[in-house]
Order: sequence, then C-alpha cells, then structure tokens
Amino acid sequence: MDHHWFIRRVSTNFRASSKQLHTPFCLIMQAASPFPFANLSTELVLLIFAHAARPNFDKTGEDGSHNPYASALSLCRVSKSVRCTVLPELLHTILLPEYRNITTFVCALRMQQAFALQGNDLRFDYAGRVDRIWFGRICEPPPQAPVHSSFASSTMSELPVDFSLLAPVLLSAPSLALDFESLWLLYGCLESTWSSHVQTNDSEHTPSDSLWRTDNLTLVGEFNRWRPLTSTTEGSAFLASISHLSFLSPAKAETYLLPTYDPCFDDLENRKYPLPEWMTSVPWDSFKHLQTVSLMLPRIVLTVAAKTTLSEENVHIEQLTLFDPPHSTYWEPKDISAYIESGEGHIVSVGVRTKLVDSPIQFSVSFDWEEAWACGLLK
Repeated sequence: MDHHWFIRRVSTNFRASSKQLHTPFCLIMQAASPFPFANLSTELVLLIFAHAARPNFDKTGEDGSHNPYASALSLCRVSKSVRCTVLPELLHTILLPEYRNITTFVCALRMQQAFALQGNDLRFDYAGRVDRIWFGRICEPPPQAPVHSSFASSTMSELPVDFSLLAPVLLSAPSLALDFESLWLLYGCLESTWSSHVQTNDSEHTPSDSLWRTDNLTLVGEFNRWRPLTSTTEGSAFLASISHLSFLSPAKAETYLLPTYDPCFDDLENRKYPLPEWMTSVPWDSFKHLQTVSLMLPRIVLTVAAKTTLSEENVHIEQLTLFDPPHSTYWEPKDISAYIESGEGHIVSVGVRTKLVDSPIQFSVSFDWEEAWACGLLK
C-alpha cells in the first residue's frame, strides 16, 4: 500500500537527521535506538494518524490565526489510505463561523459530487460523517439582481450556498448549533429536503423525522423570529423531533464593579431569581419530544479587588439544565432555586473564554461560545 512508502520515508528521514547533530547529541542518539515507526503494523500506524488528525479547538495561547484542521489537512496529502483514515476525524466537528467558511465548505461538497459522478477514488461521503456542526453569526445575503435568461444557467450553478448539497450534511449531524442570525440556513436546508421528499415519496406515510438525524439543537445569540420554523410543515416537524435544546445567550453581559461586596447581591449567590424573560417567548408546544433544556446564566458581580484577578482567558459561569422542560406556551417560570431544590434542574460551572471592555464602574464581557461548544464543555 502507498502509505508503507510514507512510513519508510519518515523512518529514513529521522535517521538521516540524527547524523547531522553535533557529537554529544550523536552519542545520545546512538545509545537510544530511533523509534521503529516503519516496523509498526498498518493498523497501529493508521490509529496514530487518526489521533494526530483530531482538531484542537482550544485557543489558549493562539494569536487568532490557528487553524484547528491544519494537521488533518496535511495528513490528507500523504496517501489515499491515510486520507480515508483522517477525514472522519476532520469531519467529526465542523466549525463554520463566517460566510466565507460556508462557501468553501459548499465548494468541497460540490467537488465530492463531481468525484462521485466520475467514479473518482477521492470521493468521500460527508453526510453521516459530521457529528457536530456550528454556524456562526451569518446574515442572509440580499437577493440577487435579475439575470438575463442566456446567463441564468451558468449563474445559478455558481451560487455560494447550494442547499441541495448542504442539506444532507447539515441535517445528518446529530448536534447542530447556529446563531439566530443564521437560521435562514436551516430554513433553506429543511425546505430543500422536504421538497425533494414530497416529490419522490408518499409524505403521508413516511415519517418526517427519518429525513434528518438532528436531535440536539443549540441556538446562539440574541433571539429572533421563530415563525419561519413554526409556520411551515417541515419546520414544525423538525422542532417536534428535537430532544435536547440549548441556548447560548447573550453574547455579552454587563458586569458591575463594586468597591466592596453588597449584601443586596446575595440573591444571586442563592439563585433566588427567575429564569430569563425571553424563555416565555419560546414556542414550547412545538417541541413535542423535548427531554432537556439548557441555558447559560452569565450573572457576574465583582468587587474592584476581585476584578484584578479576572483573566481575559476564561470566566466561570453557570449552566442550568432543566429535566422537565415546559411543553406549553402558557408556562410560568419559577425561581431557579426552586428547580434545583425540587430536582427538576441541575447547575454546573463552565469555564468560557471572555474578552473584557472596561468602563469606570461597569465592563462588558463577551463570551466565546464557539470554543466552549467545540471543546465539548457545554454538555
């Protein structure tokens, strides 16, 4: 197999480089035999490649230019066998924070479609390989200007977001996270899948939830319209199939600095405050099979002295999970402490990376929900 050549080449290069070392180090290398990479079994070598290809989403010490998929992409160039081993690791968790990331991802899907039509050995089915996918705050682009019929076919084939390509991947991911501003991507994928389903199947006898695998939905940012989901057949069916719903909001929190701690904030420590008001606007009756609801409680009160110990690396905030979520629009939330005491809820502390913006008595905390979600910190 072609990856055997790579194994021999790595071992040869390792031995050759050791000869170029200064004498004291050469003596050390002669005493300890070089790692026998070429002698390992094929199965073990591929396991090593798979482990090395796993993306690292932790941004600690990074300057912002870090590509978590860099190692996997490099290994994909080694051989076809290594590529087939590495791609599942690369595709397990997909982050698409900006519009340009989506267009690049769709181009990759279009390339795979071409490979499939050509019978190319590089063909790899992304759908079913993506377990978790994240869409950042991506606003819907404005409608395109009318195009003359003589140019229509070439223009339409170059559209950045082809929902017929994106939908099978997005809706096959068990865990989906997206900003409220990016819900148009979910609408488009659901509409594309539903239209194809209705045209080729008996929609009255085929269960709608067989069209997607997503059962864990995470919504990020400021709350927006629910109607595009609740007012359509496909949207209503999608919401009804969700088992676990999470909210990562807000993107920022205002934090007050006090000279010394004020007893009036003791209620925050004891969690004797209600759930956020926006929870009453969620169409709970649309979530027919909902089992848990999670939300963040970024309530931070610091003294001036404590602020000096707060790093911009991360801050601990509380994540509340309700095990008996509301199933009706007419729902009256209780104090958070009541859910904890009755066993209906559970709170864990989560470390989330932040960025601070100072003012004399108040500063804003921006949360990096993307990193926390990608690293699996938000359970």
